[in-house]
Amino acid sequence: MKRLMPTGLITFLQANPNCLKADLFVISLPNGQTLYATEGQFDITVPSGTPGWTAGTTTFLSSEFGKWNRGAITSEASFDLSTEGMSLTCVAQQNTQFPGLSMGILAAARNGLFDACQITVLTAYMPSGQYGNVSNGLETKFFGFIEKNPKINRLMVTFACQDCNYLLNQKVPSRIIQPGCQWGFCDKNCALNPSDYTVTFTAGGGSTTSLLAPQTAFTQAAGYFTQGVVTCTSGANAGLLGTVKLHDASGNLELILPFLLPVSFGDGFSVIKGCDKTAAMCGNTILPGGSSVNNLVHFSGAIAVPPPSNAI
Repeated sequence: MKRLMPTGLITFLQANPNCLKADLFVISLPNGQTLYATEGQFDITVPSGTPGWTAGTTTFLSSEFGKWNRGAITSEASFDLSTEGMSLTCVAQQNTQFPGLSMGILAAARNGLFDACQITVLTAYMPSGQYGNVSNGLETKFFGFIEKNPKINRLMVTFACQDCNYLLNQKVPSRIIQPGCQWGFCDKNCALNPSDYTVTFTAGGGSTTSLLAPQTAFTQAAGYFTQGVVTCTSGANAGLLGTVKLHDASGNLELILPFLLPVSFGDGFSVIKGCDKTAAMCGNTILPGGSSVNNLVHFSGAIAVPPPSNAI
């Protein structure tokens, strides 16, 4: 991506070649939290209305989430759609925790909580002797996503980051002709309202990280939430998601992968109905209250596709 710099900041840099500077990092996390960090020695507060910054007043922390810094940003000026790459390193400090969870930064990275997270890198330029004065504006240096499989040791983690051009590496055509629907349940293509199919509950006795037993039994029949998504709304795992492997005959939700932190009695959750991607379910989508909706007009499967066979 091209570097974005406010006009006033260009004028400032021309007149102040020996100014101070520090990188700022904005990382959107899967639990709904946003990590704001800086490589600077001290915290930096960016006021609302600062040129190059569109959000409200925000403080970028220098040590609470560890010491963050980036490597060189590689790019190429050509007609090729090559991606722009960058390494991102966090040296964990004592008691450094992942935002919103009682889990260390390194443990969170090991469990994939930074995978595919959106990251923006900005640079603050400050007058000499006026650390923290960002009134001249911010430069946007990089926007992209964090790749999977970071390098982790007992002291630090290093992520590889790519800009949005890497999305062009997807297979074409992206849709494969198949009998089952290709949309996600209640996404913009499915067009159903997710709030109509979502049920809230609290964890009861016997709940574990991989099995959720509601305090009050679901009124929906067994299997209703199979292949659905459960979200922790309060407790140690707040903001994290899980996929329901089975809504069993006892009314419990068995998860494909366990939650990362212990589940306690009274933790809050919400769960959305599951969908098996068949035309039969799409034509008779049952609401939690028992009524049904015919949503076949949005069904994307090709039900007449013959089953695969082996050539002789």
